[in-house]
Amino acid sequence: MLYTNLLINPIKNLAEKNPGKIVLSSKNTRVTAKELFEQSKIIAANLRTHNFKDHDVAVLAVEPGREFLALMYGLLMLKAKIAIIDPEMGRENYSEKLNQLKPQWIFADSRLLLLDEWPMLRSFVSIFRKNIPHLNFKIRSNFVSAGMNLPLRKKHLKLKSLYLEGHLSVELKESTKSEENLIVYTSGTLAIPKGVVHSDASLDRSIQLLERIIDADENDCVGTYLPHFMLLGIASGLTVKLMGNQMEAPAKFKWFREEGINIFFGPPSELFPLILYCEANQIQMPSTLKHLMLGSAPVHKSFLDRLIRVLPAHTKITCTYGMTEHLLIAIADGRKKVMYDKDGDLLGPILNGVDVKIAEDKEILVKSEQLFKRYLHLKGREEWHATGDLGKLDEEGNLVLLGRKKEMIIRRDFNIYPALYEDTIKKIPQIHEAALIGVYDEAIHDEKVYLALETERVDFTAIKKLLSNGKHSIDKESIPDIIFSMRIPRKGRQDKIDRAAIVEYIKTNRL
Repeated sequence: MLYTNLLINPIKNLAEKNPGKIVLSSKNTRVTAKELFEQSKIIAANLRTHNFKDHDVAVLAVEPGREFLALMYGLLMLKAKIAIIDPEMGRENYSEKLNQLKPQWIFADSRLLLLDEWPMLRSFVSIFRKNIPHLNFKIRSNFVSAGMNLPLRKKHLKLKSLYLEGHLSVELKESTKSEENLIVYTSGTLAIPKGVVHSDASLDRSIQLLERIIDADENDCVGTYLPHFMLLGIASGLTVKLMGNQMEAPAKFKWFREEGINIFFGPPSELFPLILYCEANQIQMPSTLKHLMLGSAPVHKSFLDRLIRVLPAHTKITCTYGMTEHLLIAIADGRKKVMYDKDGDLLGPILNGVDVKIAEDKEILVKSEQLFKRYLHLKGREEWHATGDLGKLDEEGNLVLLGRKKEMIIRRDFNIYPALYEDTIKKIPQIHEAALIGVYDEAIHDEKVYLALETERVDFTAIKKLLSNGKHSIDKESIPDIIFSMRIPRKGRQDKIDRAAIVEYIKTNRL
């Protein structure tokens, strides 16, 4: 039996009402609503014949694109619990998450599986490409390879065989209750990774809110490179155009213009190279751009000020505030945010249906129908989610950010919790203490990451290589920009690392 639910219904309805609608367009791919829906059904039906059961856990390590989308919808039809884990988070971190999940199924790019089987090949490739994902698939699972056909030794199914094989007519039954559908990992310790579990109901509520915020017409197209925004765009009935990974600014500008991108989702770091390109060439971004949706990282005033100068006057800027546990809490108009002259960072009006309260210590607490179900390692959650952010409500009812309650570095669209990586770094021989520090740099409009070490080692290039590849690897987004040695300062009865003193040392010595 296959099922439909709140997340599948939008693509199902679109396939019925407008089957020829292009929902995904990239360099080599154009997919209609009907093609995507039918391909998803065939994948799901064929996985059933290979003994895929309701509520099986499936890890997804597949590049954004047609196969990713068809797999997502197909797995939802099987009531799967889908775990999306960034494979570039480092060997130890990834292994801990797989051990927690104990997945019955792993869907992975064939190139990652090949490198896992041939360590010598991995070593050779690492000369040319840093931060190669370490999947460490030493686990009892059913493996399905996506992408290129490669000579794998591991027993596996080929994804292409699952959707190229025909199947008899498949009917979908409406699911009668909300299911735990998606597991996305966020910050946490290596001992207990924090897998955020969402249901179809919580995600559907976020999609509904996003549709109202976008306020697009059916001919608009969405540009993004992020898989979750692909799903949100398609669910809103729009054409999604997939941007190439790590595209240089001139090519990115050309892509915006030639593809006629109307709406773009992404973090500020994705747009900053474009700002520099426009400034250097004294041009504006393409006039087709109607709406910029910025999120996944703080949006600073200095960044917005430069962005506005290279944007057409009609382009709307929406800065979203949310988190993995609760996707949308408040939104602010980018031009109003720049003009906000009171204390704190304007997050904007709280969205309808979202309840916010400020705790005695000023931490922002939130609840709504968007709220996640639980963390994977726990049976339930609190009624109010503690965001870890400090804030207030101003006299007009706007939510204002005052800072973070705990140490965290936000670089590009990635949250870096130092404690998550420092223990791994200290396992490198001759490193006695380590402290990851973030310092906001106005020149790049992003956090610059520093690594302070107590060590006898002086070859910091070699240390950086160990952090990029090998058994001591960490998330690629957490690789430090600058490594230096010092006596790590401490404070208080608990002898904690004095991070403020390290920041002062960095600034004083202009590192």
